[in-house]
Formats: sequence, structure tokens, C-alpha cells
Amino acid sequence: MPDSDLDGVIDLERPTSGGTECAVIYVGPTSISLLVGVCGDSAAEPVDYLDRPLPLARDIFRTGTISRQTMEQAAGILRDYLLAVEEYQVPRKRVMLYNTNILAEASNHEIFLNRLQVTTGLQARLIDDGDMTRLIYQIALRLLKKQNLLREAPTFVTHIGPGNTRALYFRDGRLRAYSNYRLGIFRAHEAVAAGESDAADHRAHLEQHISGVVDHLAQDYSWAEVMHHVAIGAELQSVAPRLGAARQGAIRVSESDLARLAERLSMLSPDALVRELHLHYSGSEGVVPALQTNLALARRFGDEQIWVPEGDFQRELLVDLMTGRPLADTFREEVMQSAHDIGAKYKTDRKHAEHVTGLAQQLFRELQHLHGLDPRYELLLRVAATLHEVGMFISPREHHKHSLYILMNTEIFGLSSAERTLVALLARYHRRYNPESKHPHFADLSRAERMVMFKLAALLRVADALDRSHSQRIQCIQLRLEPGMLYILTPGVDDTTVEQLAINSKCDLFREIYGYEILLTQP
Repeated sequence: MPDSDLDGVIDLERPTSGGTECAVIYVGPTSISLLVGVCGDSAAEPVDYLDRPLPLARDIFRTGTISRQTMEQAAGILRDYLLAVEEYQVPRKRVMLYNTNILAEASNHEIFLNRLQVTTGLQARLIDDGDMTRLIYQIALRLLKKQNLLREAPTFVTHIGPGNTRALYFRDGRLRAYSNYRLGIFRAHEAVAAGESDAADHRAHLEQHISGVVDHLAQDYSWAEVMHHVAIGAELQSVAPRLGAARQGAIRVSESDLARLAERLSMLSPDALVRELHLHYSGSEGVVPALQTNLALARRFGDEQIWVPEGDFQRELLVDLMTGRPLADTFREEVMQSAHDIGAKYKTDRKHAEHVTGLAQQLFRELQHLHGLDPRYELLLRVAATLHEVGMFISPREHHKHSLYILMNTEIFGLSSAERTLVALLARYHRRYNPESKHPHFADLSRAERMVMFKLAALLRVADALDRSHSQRIQCIQLRLEPGMLYILTPGVDDTTVEQLAINSKCDLFREIYGYEILLTQP
């Protein structure tokens, strides 16, 4: 069993026992949702779904803080939800509490999270941008599997969220590019809302605010051939059924119909909009900005129509969180491709990086009984092995520190900020220098998190030492454990003096963590 999950990491790979009642509460941008269901090994059967409004996004993007009134409202909703959970006889340990990624932008978000934890007795987990990207990817991939037309042709996928816009470009069903922009429905709405009383002026200013980021996005993907455009988002998906019927999991919406709907809804008062869409006030505020943003993207890319996934976006999000749907092998490949792209950007020695990655992966798998870590950490070790020398781009001297800086400030597709921090620290400590409690970022880790980092860093150091010459002389290894000794057999390589010296120099951490000396030898 793993020592501990990293705080703040959404474990989308955790297994669930068959036929167990469970519940997920999600504090979202405009509402708090509750999903009660029966969890199986890889799926969940929803039993009940509740949704109540909460103006969180409005507070955050209007004032930068969460108001006391909103906190009290959230606490009241959570108390009611816990009563509902008790009626379904779901044990408290099977209730998960997640929070929207925009929460981190509030200056008092820690106070808000503490209030939620005191109210519920649950650990309030924050979905960050990396987690949300992973979830959007999963939604997109499921749609591509249903639609052969999208899977076989170059397809552009966008998600207009409350604070950010994500773009994913697929070709032949595989992710080829990804980017993230600070353009969101409520970020844009609140940026132009102050002082605007005339609907036409508000619409014009909103379009102007949107156009700059849309132009930037279009320029970034000017190289890409795009035949289909998929638009994902809670607001757009809620109104898309007005514009067409769903087939094979998606609704095809014409640009002209989308434009007419956006125009008509933009002229309605807030009260009329609520009545028209049958939404609560906090939810209806984002509909017009969402339509206008998606319309601007469609026009900028020359789309005559866009594809919109059918169904309730937020409900599907909760199902993903509840089941912890296993990451497909294709997703792992996308994460590794992102790591390779970052390595190429910083001109790392790719052959060395790939060789160290392969060795680290073998060590992780064959020594699993020693480290006892969950398989998801294997992916993080592979990413760290691929990127452990990116700091050489700045300077060979103290490149491990430069690697930490680069990776802490570089988004890695599919990884949360906590996972990225672990990767950056592994790169920081891949050399012989051991962590100290005063070191930046390492000092912020809990004891359990530090133990995970130590275990993985020890493996990475061994893998790196085995290619000390950067020549890939040791093509394959075999492991043999004896009391107090790990023998690494190197078939076909007689002289391993250089590698053994490297092992002796930098692998004291392995000895301290696992209790084994390391000796290179022949079969």
C-alpha cells in the first residue's frame, strides 16, 4: 500500500470496491453539487444528484475574495448534503469533497477551505488546473471514441471554463498539442461588468475583451489543420439541446444558430434569462459570455459548425471524480510526450533521458515490494527521469537547482501542481545533494510526502548513475536481492568502474531508505 497520497492530488486511479455506496460533493464555480452512487471497480451507478446555487465565481472575479455571506451559504448547503448522504446510509469515509480550481485565486481561499473542513469533517481537496485538464481530456477522448469522424480527422477541442480556456489538438485520435489561457467565462464577465448599464455596450466590451485571447490562441494553432471543432463547457452544453438533437454523444451546432441564440439571450434581463433557461442566477450569469467566447472561437477558426458533447458537464465531472476512472495507457503516453516536448525545448540529451527513464521504470517495478508505492507514482518518476537535466539549458553548474526552477514554472500536461512539484523536487535531488528542511518547496512537504520523494529520488539516482557516461553502455540490467545487498547485473558490460563510482558517490540515499548496498556485477 502507498504511504500516502500527496496532499491536493486527485487520485484518479484509486480502485473502488464493487457495490459500495459512495458520494461526491463538488464546490463548483456557480453551485455546489452532490452525487450519490454505487461504485464498482471502474464505473459508478448514480443514485441521486442535487445541485444548489453558490456565487463563488462572482465573488472571486469581482472582488478577489470570498464573501462571508457566500461562506455561510456554502456551509449551510454542505450541512444539508451531509444529511442527505446519511439518509442513503453512505459512511462518512466514502464521501469525497472537491473544490473548483478557481478557488486558489481568492486571497482568503485557505479560510474558506478550513470552514468547509470544520463544517463537514472532510478533507477539502482542491482541483487545480492540471487535474481539470486531465478531466477535460477524458471527456474529449470518450467523445472521440464515439465519433469516428472526429477520431479519424484533425480535431480541435476547447473548454471555456470559469477562469481559463484550454485547447487540445487531436490527430488520429492522439493528442498533438495543448495550451491554457487566462480567458474564462466569469473572468471576462466581471472584467467588463463594472459600470456597464447598457446591454449593447456590455456585449461590445465583452467581445473586445475576448478577441485578444482568441487571436492569441488562433495564432498558436495557425500551423494546425483543423477539420472539426469540439466545444466543451457547462454553459454551452446546457443550452445546446435548444439548437439540435444529440447523435452518438454530440450535438452539431451551426455557427449561425449559435450567433442568433447568443444575440437573443444577450438582450434579456437577468430575471428574464433565469426564466428562459430555467437556471439559477449564479449559473445564468455565465451563459452569454460562454456563448460569445465559443462563437468568437468558431468564427476565428472559420467553423461553420461545432460539436458539443451531450449531457450535463458538471454531473459527468462528478462521475469522473467518484469512480476515479483509471488512466488509459494513451493518457500516460500523452503525459510522457508532453515531458519529451519540454525536454526538447530545453535541449536535453534525449538519448540519456530516455535511457534513464527506462532504467528508473524497471527499478520501480522490480522493487515495488520495497517501496510499496502506488503505480501512479511510476508515471511521475518517468517524467522526472525525462526532465532531470533541463536545468543544463541555463548552466551545467548547479543544473539541479535550475531544473527545479524550470519545472516549478512549466505546466506539464495532465499533472496537477502537487504532482509537478514532486517531479521538480526529484530533478532537484537527482544528484548527490540530499534535501534539507530549509530548502524551498521541500520544506512545504508533509512527512509522508517527503518519504515518497525520498523513495523515488533514490531510484532516480541509481538509474542516472547507470548511465553516468551518457553513452548508454549498459543496455539492460538484472536485479538480484540478497540480505543487505542489491546486485545489479550488467550483461555484456565487463568494466563498470565508472558506473560503480557514480553509484558509490550518489546512491547513499538508496542505502539509507531501503537498507541495501548496491554492487554492479556480471551474471
